Amino acid sequence: MARLIKASRLPALSGVLLALASGPAAAETYTVAITDMNLGVVTSGVTGDTLYRIDPSTGVVTRVSGTGTRVGGASANSVVTISCAAVAVGDCTKAVNVKIAVAGSPTKRARALTRILDVMGTATLNGSPIGGPVGGFQINPIGPNASKTFFVGADLGIAGDNTGLPTGDAESDFSVFVAPAPLSPTSGAIGRATVRVLRSILMTKNSDLVFGRIALPSAGAGTVTIDPVTGVRTVTGGTPLGATAPSRANFTVSGEGGQTFSVTVPATFQLTGPTPPLTVTTTNSAGPTPTLSAALGAQGTFDLGVGGSFPIDATTTVGDYSGSFIVTVAYN
Repeated sequence: MARLIKASRLPALSGVLLALASGPAAAETYTVAITDMNLGVVTSGVTGDTLYRIDPSTGVVTRVSGTGTRVGGASANSVVTISCAAVAVGDCTKAVNVKIAVAGSPTKRARALTRILDVMGTATLNGSPIGGPVGGFQINPIGPNASKTFFVGADLGIAGDNTGLPTGDAESDFSVFVAPAPLSPTSGAIGRATVRVLRSILMTKNSDLVFGRIALPSAGAGTVTIDPVTGVRTVTGGTPLGATAPSRANFTVSGEGGQTFSVTVPATFQLTGPTPPLTVTTTNSAGPTPTLSAALGAQGTFDLGVGGSFPIDATTTVGDYSGSFIVTVAYN
């Protein structure tokens, strides 16, 4: 007797179930890399904020307002690189939505970024910005396993000395989020606007350069000298008189701890009164690399002395002489 044998379909059904359990295929991956928007070294204003503008295309920094100064630094704009890693054919071919926004809280004397602007590099803008440059914009597709760039600049404010905020290395951050259109950007990277802030460098005069009274030599020549460190007067060829106490010019320089600075003193200046005037050759106690005491983040000081010398002889005109000179200091 013949028997009817039914073929089992379980293996086929099992194959279908396994295929369903494998999940969706992996998608392309977008990543964002951002270089720092580095303002370099700046000096705070004594009072009030100083606003610096970083050009997005050139990185050139200009001071918009305030009395602070930029001591040093190169181009300061950020370069944003968006990359797309493809997994399958058709990946990385959609336009990309980009959103730039202020992120986190600024530190120390840095203020929150304002007027954040972008300029396309190798990326191409697709249409007009969405809600302004900071609100968002769209760029053309990145392409599989490729990268596109654009540049970011902003306005960065630096708080003044009167705020009492700490000096030193500070930053203010921004975010760049991306997503393939039509998705809304929710992930990306954080960019940093960094700056080293120094408090203002100031100088206070404590005493003037005083040579005192001198009796001229009866014959021959001599020199009157004030030491810039000790203030001690030395007279050769003449006789020092004690009615007026001699002294060096003395200044207290104050500013950011641990910073070197330059001192400018005229090499000579004139003491006038009788004719002809006396020419004073100056000396000072700064040395080759004057440095403020303490460390970055604290106030430092430096004791600066200025002395000098002038020649005398038996023919020097008797009388009272006076003059002035200007001393300036600046961070290196």
